[in-house]
Amino acid sequence: MVISEQRVNRDIVIEHFVGRFDINAREDFKGRIDIAVANGYRFVILNLTEVTFIDSAALGWLVLAQRRFYRIGGRLSIVAKQGFVRDILELTDISEWIPIFPHEEAAITALGTQS
Repeated sequence: MVISEQRVNRDIVIEHFVGRFDINAREDFKGRIDIAVANGYRFVILNLTEVTFIDSAALGWLVLAQRRFYRIGGRLSIVAKQGFVRDILELTDISEWIPIFPHEEAAITALGTQS
C-alpha cells in the first residue's frame, strides 16, 4: 500500500491510500494514524479512491482508529468512489461509525461545519 499525506490545516490531514488495504497494510495504516495523532491532527480524511481491495481486517482497523479520534475530540472520514471498496463499506454499515464522502471537498466541508 502506498500512502501519501496532504495537510489541509492545523487540524485536518488527508491520507491518500493506493492499492490493497488488507492484512498486509496493518503497519502502514497504524503508522500513519500514530503520526497524525502525534502531529496534533484531530481530523483525518482517508482517501480510498485508489484502493482496489479492502478486507475485514482493514474494516476493523478503521473502527478502532475512529474510536481513537473520538477520544481526542476528533473524527475519521472516508472518501470512496463507487465500486468494490465503496460497496464493501456500505454493505458492512461502516458509515454508522465513519462518514463516507464522494470527494475530498465534501469531507473537508463537513469537518469545517463540525469542528
